[in-house]
Amino acid sequence: MLNHLARFWIRALLVRGPRRSSEGNPIMISPDARVSLDPNGAVFLHARNGIIFTSNRIGARIWNCLRDGESVETIAARISQENGAPHDRVRQDTTEFIEELETQGFLSRRVGY
Repeated sequence: MLNHLARFWIRALLVRGPRRSSEGNPIMISPDARVSLDPNGAVFLHARNGIIFTSNRIGARIWNCLRDGESVETIAARISQENGAPHDRVRQDTTEFIEELETQGFLSRRVGY
């Protein structure tokens, strides 16, 4: 479901580092993130790096929930209920999507909160 959620067009060369676990820390939206939402999805632009990232309507829904300060668990529960999908699977896919947004620089986590 969500694992086929996003397509990437990268205009800047990225070097990916290992993902670190930061599950318990608050998610922060990068000041360099620019997002255009419509009923079919979202287009993300990282203004500093020139990275463009697109997602379908579920990715746009996740972004709106993050912007509203909702937790991963709350987002997964909401999407699971709205789409009749298994909660565990939605939570896993939501976590992976958020990790990808972090990797691309659209999100970060405040450590120590």
